[in-house]
Amino acid sequence: MPIAAQYIYPLFTGIIALAVVLLVPKQEVRRLFIYAIIFGGILNVAAIAFNTLFNFGRHINYGPFGIGGFSFFPPLAWTLWFILFLWFLPENRLLVIIYIISTAAYSMLFSNVLINLGIFEWKLHRVIYPFCLYLVWFSTAAWGYFAMRERQE
Repeated sequence: MPIAAQYIYPLFTGIIALAVVLLVPKQEVRRLFIYAIIFGGILNVAAIAFNTLFNFGRHINYGPFGIGGFSFFPPLAWTLWFILFLWFLPENRLLVIIYIISTAAYSMLFSNVLINLGIFEWKLHRVIYPFCLYLVWFSTAAWGYFAMRERQE
């Protein structure tokens, strides 16, 4: 029995939450949560607004889980995802570059899965634009995280 498109975002968010609980120690979740809100949730809202404003892409078929072209679950899912992203972020500069490129590629591929499921659409290219968007997003997040962490130490 296929799942209705509107339930995919809550399901996916639940899966990411489970991964966070299973993979990241509770103390680290607490420490990384503010960074994840900034770089995940807030930047996702900014990306959604930007893409919607310029008609580059948007969430669709989110049913009662959104309003006015804005789906509620993606910012939450991205916040949780960024806890994982930051937890596994390596310290070595070369590995950071490889990690960011890999996560941008994975996110671009996953956005295409969401397109195939009928809950997201890119109006621009399905590969080049999302890959570049994620590459900039994750690079900014890694740089910002390292800079903020260094300031605290």
